[in-house]
Amino acid sequence: MNYLIIAVILSCSMMNLLQAAAYASPAAGRLVNKRALGITIQTSLHTASRFFLVIFLPSLGFLVESNISYEKYFIVAFLSLFLSFLSSFFLIYKLNILQRYFQRVFDNYIATIIPLALLKAITNKYVDIKYVDISSGFTFKNLIIKKVIISFIAYSFLCTGYFLAFLLSLKFSEYRLTLSQFTIAFHTVGAIIVAFYLDPMLSSSIDLIEDDNAWLNNLYSILYGRVMSFLATSLLFLILYFVFLVK
Repeated sequence: MNYLIIAVILSCSMMNLLQAAAYASPAAGRLVNKRALGITIQTSLHTASRFFLVIFLPSLGFLVESNISYEKYFIVAFLSLFLSFLSSFFLIYKLNILQRYFQRVFDNYIATIIPLALLKAITNKYVDIKYVDISSGFTFKNLIIKKVIISFIAYSFLCTGYFLAFLLSLKFSEYRLTLSQFTIAFHTVGAIIVAFYLDPMLSSSIDLIEDDNAWLNNLYSILYGRVMSFLATSLLFLILYFVFLVK
């Protein structure tokens, strides 16, 4: 069971880390005027991150089937989300380095396919590319509060959907199979907000707004809302852990 717990924590945090890193691709696309390619690679990475679900879902499901204690379950959820918070928060401060990486990916993609371009960009760091850097003028005052809140709400549903659905399965074991399907309900709320507001808003600002600071403010607002959702939901599960521990 300990190996499965580790598998759940690592696969969940890695999936969220890859999805957060993918946001640097449209940023790089904007900076080097390869906007469509930037969005395409972001979508490809987001899809590739689903590979970790192959590890995450069966492992979490088996823990529930094995009647893991509530205390352990809440700790697993807390660590998964808190590691996602730490890694995503780190990426925000390394966004310029990360988008430089995607500029190398764009350069390699000319002669190969996306998976190989991603690998070559890692192994061949010192190619002769004239990098374009993100403006260093960003501050917290530039965050757009409305968009931070909407991002926070959307990703709160997305990052807790699996854990909440399986928690219901753990609580009502006789309806375990049915309740596990509520993952779709939780995810749909967040996915609709992302698909119909956040992603179009970011893409539109990348394509149409000539002011460099405007699209960058949108990008950081989405990323900070996403990061804060990981922090808030991880703390929620930590609080639940202490509630059940006291009982």
